[in-house]
Amino acid sequence: MSLPDITIVLRDLHISVNQQQEMAKAVIQEAENVRTEFRALTAGAANPLVNRALGNYARGIVKLRAGAWLLAQAGGSLSEYARVIGVCLPQQPIEGERKVDPTPDERSDNLERRRNQRSSSLGKLGPVGKPPW
Repeated sequence: MSLPDITIVLRDLHISVNQQQEMAKAVIQEAENVRTEFRALTAGAANPLVNRALGNYARGIVKLRAGAWLLAQAGGSLSEYARVIGVCLPQQPIEGERKVDPTPDERSDNLERRRNQRSSSLGKLGPVGKPPW
């Protein structure tokens, strides 16, 4: 493979990574909007499944953010590799550092505590298990 061929492949890959980053941003925004709407619609609900669903939304959003961060890292590594071999790729906007901590969700913060309280009040049933991921 010649350097012009490698340049074409690197540019295509770089464009694809940028498109995936933009798509991830849109999905994260939509998930946050849905979680906010769900929280508003279920305000005051005493059903433990509502809190569980909100907690799952929060964990899902954190995982989506982690994936978006990995895409940003891949794009940066790809750009660095291209620079080292003498290929100039278009600059992508720098997004800042990875956000490690999730945005606190006041209704799902104490989910484990609620599970334990609920399970002790149910008698013979044990606590709800953690999700498989």
